[in-house]
Amino acid sequence: WSLGLLLVLPVRLTVLAPAELVPAKPAIIRVPIEGVLDEFFVAPNQAVTEGQLLFRLDLTTLTSRLNVARQEIQIAASEYRQSALQSLTDSKSRTQLITQEAKAAERKVEADYLKDLLSKAQIKAPRSGVVLFDDPSEWIGKPVAAGEKVMVVASVGDVEIEAWLPIGDAIELEQNAALTLYLNASPLHPVDGLVRYVGHEASQRPDGSYAYRVRARLRQGELGARVGLRGTAKISGQYVPLIYWIVRKPLSSIRQFFGI
Repeated sequence: WSLGLLLVLPVRLTVLAPAELVPAKPAIIRVPIEGVLDEFFVAPNQAVTEGQLLFRLDLTTLTSRLNVARQEIQIAASEYRQSALQSLTDSKSRTQLITQEAKAAERKVEADYLKDLLSKAQIKAPRSGVVLFDDPSEWIGKPVAAGEKVMVVASVGDVEIEAWLPIGDAIELEQNAALTLYLNASPLHPVDGLVRYVGHEASQRPDGSYAYRVRARLRQGELGARVGLRGTAKISGQYVPLIYWIVRKPLSSIRQFFGI
């Protein structure tokens, strides 16, 4: 009877998953136009203020095109004035006025468009925070497509936990399930959190495995460590009988092996 009571003793079902501290609500900095990264004005993990210049694309081609467009505007304007003077005495020149005026307007629109591209090629911080990105030397001279992510700006202290729950260890997690992150850099000072959501579909990890994304907010009063620190998260599920806790993994392996 004692053994039977022990096997039905309720215990908390827990799983372990790799995790790290990530920005909770970061501002994603993407390249607005296609180009080549030319220069960075900030370093990784540097604090920035709103409107501060972060990096810029190569402006050589755009600057050359803008100079050509400005010259064409002057030429078109000169041709229009000449046609306007000739139209006073020559009726044939009057018919060219509309064409010359449209040509000048077209050149002005092109120049304004190039000015807008030049302003977009210099990317500024949308808000104050800390910039997070890889080594700048790996980016400089690299062609980038419009919309490509370069860095993020995270607010100081705006941190949450991201864990990756392997498919084989996936258990049912309730809203606000307890999660504890044991950091590799500070294993004696765990970070406590509450599960915010679990991904509905498994995503492929860099190592080729598939896992469910788990996001957890820090408990109230918990001081967030530096973004980017990694460790192992212990995620707590529902209470189950001890016998289920013991046979869950072996039973799952046997069912997969025999297909039952």
